[in-house]
Amino acid sequence: FKIGLPQPIQTTSFSRNVGARRFCIFSDGVIFDERITRLEPNEYLEFQVTKMPHDPEILGHFQLETGSFRVRQNTDGSTTLTGISTYRIFVYPAWYYDWWAESIIRAVHLRVMQHIAKLSEGKTRTA
Repeated sequence: FKIGLPQPIQTTSFSRNVGARRFCIFSDGVIFDERITRLEPNEYLEFQVTKMPHDPEILGHFQLETGSFRVRQNTDGSTTLTGISTYRIFVYPAWYYDWWAESIIRAVHLRVMQHIAKLSEGKTRTA
């Protein structure tokens, strides 16, 4: 994000149910339209990306398909949060651009997870 890539700043959803629509909003106004496909409160969230933003940097080059976050309580009292995304790349050489895509998605997941950690620890408020 330090080199100017947009970063996630907010997610919104219309309800907390399977089938509900979500938006993942990035700092430059880029919005990913999503639909919740699986939800187990406090344990698991899975969503499908239903509409990619019309951004020239990603159109025709990259397709984000699904994402998920899993929360697991550990026996030592700690919690593990895991994020997974699936995507396709349409550029050559794929191995090179996959490295970039994976790095960017990892950074997005870490930013979201850091925010979730702050919320769960009571260090920030939700709107």
